[in-house]
Amino acid sequence: MKHFRRTAAVLAALALVVGGASVAQAEPATVNIDAGGPGDATFAPDSFGTGGLVDTKPAAAPSLANWRAAHPIPTELWHTSRYLESSYVVPGLTPGATYEVRLYFMDWYFKGKSGMRIFDVAIDGTKVLTDFDIIATAKALGADGGNNFGLEKDFTAVVGESGTVTIDFIRGKEDQPQVNAIALVPVTP
Repeated sequence: MKHFRRTAAVLAALALVVGGASVAQAEPATVNIDAGGPGDATFAPDSFGTGGLVDTKPAAAPSLANWRAAHPIPTELWHTSRYLESSYVVPGLTPGATYEVRLYFMDWYFKGKSGMRIFDVAIDGTKVLTDFDIIATAKALGADGGNNFGLEKDFTAVVGESGTVTIDFIRGKEDQPQVNAIALVPVTP
């Protein structure tokens, strides 16, 4: 966690002045968050989130964690989540930089039943997912039963002057939103 905070502090600085010369800030860094979980060597513990509650997948429930994930993450990260309406305000990002926002979803609670959890997601105030149903999406992509299949959804965000990106998980038509992990990865030109 200490390294994670140090990286955020470094990225928050816009420029350094050394001996009268301006030195550009460090390259934008990736921010990985284990939503609802303790993190691991590659993902920070649940950070920057407000609202909602955390949950853990029952040990006996099977899962295909990185099914349809373009950017696989460690399996144990899929087994925790933050659910109910919540927001993540990720600080320390490079103003003006473009990041790929990777959201990871797995719904073990409704045991393969579509239409039980339908919600919206907004990034910096713009809806990027409307009426999103994790299980129905998995079934539409070919999941057998849609039960405990991990999905990844990727979006692009340009960081404003504040150096933050805000991700809102918004209650929709049915039940509450849920997310398992979040990654913000700099897009290289």
